[in-house]
Amino acid sequence: MTTEDKGHETTTSVVEAPPAEVDGNADMALRVEVSCSSACDLWGRTVKIIDQDGTVAKEVALVSFDDGASSTDELLVKAPFEPGEYTWTALFPLQDQEGELHEESSTSFTFTVKGHATNMRIWDTPSSVAVGGKFGVKVGVECSSECSLAGQEVEVLDHSGASVATGTLGEEPWPETAALYWTEIEIAAPSAEGRYRWQVRLPEPDLEVPHGEVSGTFAFAAAKQAECVVTIEVAAKDTETPIEKARVRLRPQRYRGSQYMAQTNEDGVARLEVPAGTYQLYVWSEEHEKVVPSLKVEGDLTIKAELSEELSSWRSLSR
Repeated sequence: MTTEDKGHETTTSVVEAPPAEVDGNADMALRVEVSCSSACDLWGRTVKIIDQDGTVAKEVALVSFDDGASSTDELLVKAPFEPGEYTWTALFPLQDQEGELHEESSTSFTFTVKGHATNMRIWDTPSSVAVGGKFGVKVGVECSSECSLAGQEVEVLDHSGASVATGTLGEEPWPETAALYWTEIEIAAPSAEGRYRWQVRLPEPDLEVPHGEVSGTFAFAAAKQAECVVTIEVAAKDTETPIEKARVRLRPQRYRGSQYMAQTNEDGVARLEVPAGTYQLYVWSEEHEKVVPSLKVEGDLTIKAELSEELSSWRSLSR
């Protein structure tokens, strides 16, 4: 090729680059611009996106011309599956169209692929369970890219790190969520009274796209088997009007981590099932608060708590 036959020089640039970090196999958006030394309109000529292996990941046309440069529309390419740092190339190949030659040019762009992040939720955990009994918790796991986690197994680890239960994430996400795959796990309670914090863990899932391990914790108290029903009737002292949504708590005087809580219904009534023993009783609402420092529970018991802004009174009726 003679000097006279030399094509127009071009410059390729990525004017809209992918983020520095992307999830594996996620869509990456970018836009490429090519300018010509003679300010030619390069409409219809092609640009190639070349991956780290030299494979063409995408081939698109230049579709707009503005201020001496031609550009593509925003285009989407899939990120690799495996985590790591990648350098790809945007290439404008040597092109001869209608006798007008434009030389090759290219530019590179770098990004990092990370494994999909996962998030765990644990709910419907009881505040207190019966020693030696069984209880249930709900566990859900969701992926940052909304991958299906159906069929993945989660395990519950006790305070010593021993596995005490497992569960399999179901086929359908939790209602009104896009990808919170969940299960309900039945667990054997500890054999001794006390306060416990246990862990739920999802090891690295066996999926095509790498996902990180995720875990969460939940706390509860183990107490003796409930033997008595304590009914608390809460009303305003002056009007005897039931107080709805008042909070009620029974805390054993010999505290081992277990306490019992409830909220009054529209009739101002809350019921708690507790072991026999001596408790402190707390009753409070938005405007009122009452503490009974010593309450002996030997059988079913009804407590009438009359609350006022000035003072609170209470009386009990065994039954």
